[in-house]
Amino acid sequence: MGRHPSILVIEDDDDMRALLHHILTAAGMSVVVTGDGETALDEIAGHDFDMVVTDVRLPPPMDGLETIRRARSDCPSLKSLFISAWSGPVGDNPYLDDFVAKPFNHRQLLGCVWELLLRQPRHVATQLDDRRFSLGSDSKGLSVTS
Repeated sequence: MGRHPSILVIEDDDDMRALLHHILTAAGMSVVVTGDGETALDEIAGHDFDMVVTDVRLPPPMDGLETIRRARSDCPSLKSLFISAWSGPVGDNPYLDDFVAKPFNHRQLLGCVWELLLRQPRHVATQLDDRRFSLGSDSKGLSVTS
């Protein structure tokens, strides 16, 4: 990664949002923060983020899971790290790349962020005309294989 990683933080708690901004910028990342899913989708439409760090529980009308689901419809390679004090069932969700429980320590959070940033790009597969195609993306663009 030749440039600073670009991270969108979605967190409705002002103090936690400020803490996440501080931790990530101190680690050399470019960070944009927002407090709700609708504003986050506007930010995603206007920027090329490497990852979203979001709280699971956000104010209505959409929580963190729904926000990522909608974002991935336009940006399927967008990586997601969910953070929450809520211990509900998020582990088997296809929009969840990783999860950090609150409270967390700085090293734990940064470890998860860096691991996700270095992880291979997400791949989307589809079936067309009885042939299987795989769509992948990386820093060089999109690739299609059959």
